[in-house]
Amino acid sequence: MIQKLVFSFIMLAFSLAGYAQSIPNKIAPFQIRLTNGQQYTSSQLAKGPTVLIYFSPDCDHCQEFTKDLVKNYSVVANKQVVMVTFQSMDMLKPFVKQYNLAGYPNIKVGTEGTSYLVQRYYQIRSFPYIAIYNKAGNLVKTYEGEQPHSEIFKTLKQTL
Repeated sequence: MIQKLVFSFIMLAFSLAGYAQSIPNKIAPFQIRLTNGQQYTSSQLAKGPTVLIYFSPDCDHCQEFTKDLVKNYSVVANKQVVMVTFQSMDMLKPFVKQYNLAGYPNIKVGTEGTSYLVQRYYQIRSFPYIAIYNKAGNLVKTYEGEQPHSEIFKTLKQTL
């Protein structure tokens, strides 16, 4: 009986491992519309560390993270930050204004609309989703859903 259970457990583990998706090592080929109406794409990113944040303006965890990000701006001051949502511009503009995100030249905030390209690329299931890339453009770490902000900021400080 125990052997059957162990065998079943091992088979289950292998079958689940087959479903595990790997996270792409390069940033999503995004195309977003900024709140000023301009298009911004991944090809416009400069060389250097980049942080992609997928969020929803009405998500409480996203709002708290954005509040902390602005408060701890020094951890991203030397990085490109791209904040992407699928929500409409009507929801996005008040969010950008509330956190004065337009006042930070290295932070781009926009909507991908209903293309869901970024959401599918990372297979995002909860917000916020944060992908941190180093100066070579390689993925360092991702965070999904509610996570300790101190851990995210620690990773950001270490990423060059």
